[in-house]
Amino acid sequence: MRPAGTSKTRQNALLLVVLLFGQLLLMTGSVRRTGGATQLESWTMTLTAPVVSVASFLAGGIDGVLDGMADLIDAHGRSARLARENHALRTELRRAREASAEADRLRELLGMREALAPAAIGASVVMSRHTATERMLVLDRGSDDGVTIDLAVVAWGGAIGRVIEVGKSHAKVRLLTDPNSGIAGIVQRSRAQGMVQGNGSDTLRFVFVSRLEDVVYGDRTVASGAVGIFPRGFGIGRVSSIVEKPDGSREIELVPEIDYREVEEVLVLLEPEGGEYLLPPGLREPRS
Repeated sequence: MRPAGTSKTRQNALLLVVLLFGQLLLMTGSVRRTGGATQLESWTMTLTAPVVSVASFLAGGIDGVLDGMADLIDAHGRSARLARENHALRTELRRAREASAEADRLRELLGMREALAPAAIGASVVMSRHTATERMLVLDRGSDDGVTIDLAVVAWGGAIGRVIEVGKSHAKVRLLTDPNSGIAGIVQRSRAQGMVQGNGSDTLRFVFVSRLEDVVYGDRTVASGAVGIFPRGFGIGRVSSIVEKPDGSREIELVPEIDYREVEEVLVLLEPEGGEYLLPPGLREPRS
């Protein structure tokens, strides 16, 4: 067994060595290197350099993301503003085109009115109905404008229908395609006569036509003027099919010359006479 004094002496010597080593470290750390930094500071900078680099990289990335978001928001704002401006320009263009088209239609109507023998007034369509049981238009002219029941209503080159109801500022027109409508017609080429009736669809029927009459596919049918409502010569439609009937007559289907669903302006004829002057050039009947 070792003496206690020897163990105590060794402990004191080890403690002295540790203290001397620590002092040496402090002295070394306090020594200034070239550039003015101490050894301790150099070690610290060396140890923390990776952390600082990562932090700098992350900070730069965040700044880049924030800048990108700001640019994106700014671009989105510019895009929305351009979209609004584009929509406004398109709206103005549509209005200009519609105004131009309306002016063209009104000029045609004016030409119709000047070419017609009877007095006539222009009217705009404010409502329309196209069903199997009723086909009609509502016009913005009425009794205050001289419109009365049973006046003929026409558009460029063709018959539309007749007035069946009249208010002070509006009138209801029954179209030729209405199942309760009827007009005397004649084939322009062969002068074959019959009655044109509506059937609640977009086509017409040319009925009570004898088998002896000369009617073929594509023939043009116009108002004969026999009933007294429509002046003679207004276009009605063209033959699209012919069906022979047991009673010796033929039922002929007509496709209207006018698309009644697209009509926006019409003329109301105030007198039941004249009419051939309405036909476009080349389709008017020869005059003696």
